[in-house]
Amino acid sequence: EGRLFVAHIAGVGTVRAKAVVVSTGVSYRRLGVESLEALSGKGVYYGANVTAAHALTGLHAVVVGGGNSAGQAALHLAKWARQVTILVRASSLAASMSDYLIREIGAAPNIDVRYRVQVADGTGTSYLQSLVLQDAVSGARRSVPADALFVLIGARPRTDWLGQAVARDRWG
Repeated sequence: EGRLFVAHIAGVGTVRAKAVVVSTGVSYRRLGVESLEALSGKGVYYGANVTAAHALTGLHAVVVGGGNSAGQAALHLAKWARQVTILVRASSLAASMSDYLIREIGAAPNIDVRYRVQVADGTGTSYLQSLVLQDAVSGARRSVPADALFVLIGARPRTDWLGQAVARDRWG
């Protein structure tokens, strides 16, 4: 109506507003590692689960991803975890992460960045215990202890249901 949006909400009635925010959530990209899928929510988290950070006091957290979200998650986790390791498939963070985050990560005494590596497997019965890392160049694998894994390798917004009624950018 004019310059206002009008929404009819069941159980509430008619609501008028100058702006509408649609918060539909996202679907996080998965690693596709079967052993880790079984541990989802049990030490393996997709996205930055900030409530899990407090439970990591004195423990080792691993973050997979080379973008800003991964960098911000690592810095947040480093406030509680004894050690935070960032795993990056690329040979550098420069193309995918903001300079200020790269500097802050470099200055954090308990954050380590490992390049050209990916997660190939993981172990744990009721909770994550270790990860198997694979070198992207040599293919060599090694097992490392890990108390938590945060996967931040991209997400897709859940906006398909909007159809053509709402304009969206190329990411949805």
